Amino acid sequence: MHMDDILRRKAEITAYLDTLVKTHRRYLFDVQNSDMLDQLRKDVYICFNDICTLNTMLTSSDGEGSIKQELERLTKYSRKIEKLEQQSTVARDALKRWNDESETTSQISLEETQAGETYTFKTNYRQFLNRYLDNVGISNTSVADVSRDTPATSRPEIRNDGTSGRKSSLQNISLLRSASLQAQQEIQQLKSVLATLSKDQAFIDHELQNQQNEVQSVKAAFTNDLEKIQRSQEKLLSKLNIANGKNSKHKDIALFARFSTAGAESNNNNLSDRLAYAKDYVKARQEILTADLKTYKEDLRRAESTRSSWDESLERIRSLEESLRAMLIEDPNTSPLKLSTEISTVISQLQDTNASTTSDTLKMCLGNEIEILKRANEELWPSAENDFAKGRIESNGGITISGASPPKIGINKENITFSSRSPFSSNKANVSAEKIQKKE
Repeated sequence: MHMDDILRRKAEITAYLDTLVKTHRRYLFDVQNSDMLDQLRKDVYICFNDICTLNTMLTSSDGEGSIKQELERLTKYSRKIEKLEQQSTVARDALKRWNDESETTSQISLEETQAGETYTFKTNYRQFLNRYLDNVGISNTSVADVSRDTPATSRPEIRNDGTSGRKSSLQNISLLRSASLQAQQEIQQLKSVLATLSKDQAFIDHELQNQQNEVQSVKAAFTNDLEKIQRSQEKLLSKLNIANGKNSKHKDIALFARFSTAGAESNNNNLSDRLAYAKDYVKARQEILTADLKTYKEDLRRAESTRSSWDESLERIRSLEESLRAMLIEDPNTSPLKLSTEISTVISQLQDTNASTTSDTLKMCLGNEIEILKRANEELWPSAENDFAKGRIESNGGITISGASPPKIGINKENITFSSRSPFSSNKANVSAEKIQKKE
């Protein structure tokens, strides 16, 4: 049971005790039920005892729900708040640096002083092609506006040119073949260079993606850390009953205004603001509990004194009932004066107890018991005065003076009766071990 639960329980018992006191008075003066009256007296004692138990729990050095335990719990929460705040600051700053530097890092330009990689490439097919063009002329090639598909019969000069024409044509073919072969070789060299560049580019793109993913992973890790820290902070705030405004629900007012957490439920959902409030709240509550520990110890002392005084008073009342009953059984004609003397003695004792206590509740209960005893005593006084008149007074010759009229109230075993309004009811109280039923 937490300290707040103990305080709430104590308040409930105190409220129930106030109801019991009123009921106790009603059964003393108005309701004729001696068994219920005795049970109410016992219930009052149980409430006093429960209050002592709860005060003992509050002032215990190591018990559950004690103020010391609550102070230790608040100290733990305070350290946790500070630790989580530090962790949050580190993670947030690191994430901010990553984000800022990712946005501000500029494209790196080429270093002029750093020599780049040079690819040397020499072409030879042009010399064969140029010789061919010199032989045939550019106008006789496919570049000119001449049909490429002109049949050989359409060129009688080639057919009729004789040996020189044949040699020239075959030489041209040889030149073109050499040019083509050389061009293919040089294209293969270029393709090899392009393949190397493409492979390098693929490697670069792959590494770029890996590096970007790694940076994103680092950012995600810091983001996850922040989310975990915030969840821990929210959990801690929940333990302190400092709720998020948009998720807060109606809560009962705390037991004591100085311990109220209602002020924590503001509409400000900002986590940092609620954490700042939590630090102030924990510090203030620690100061209050430390200052009030002495007060609760004094409350315990008073509660124990109240419980003891009420128990002793009930024992005096029970002893009085038994004494009066025994006197009447032994001698049904017991003098009302003797009965009144017994009652007056207990009244005096209860009055002394009432004067010494500081408990308003006990004063009210004892006051009611004293009042009903006084009423019973007043019923006996007329008979007690007649006893004086009946008494023998022997003086100068032994003259005996007796009362001439009978007493207003006859005290004997046969005709004496006690109403349930009187503490001297002949029905002996049955002590019940039942728990008191408190209003929830």
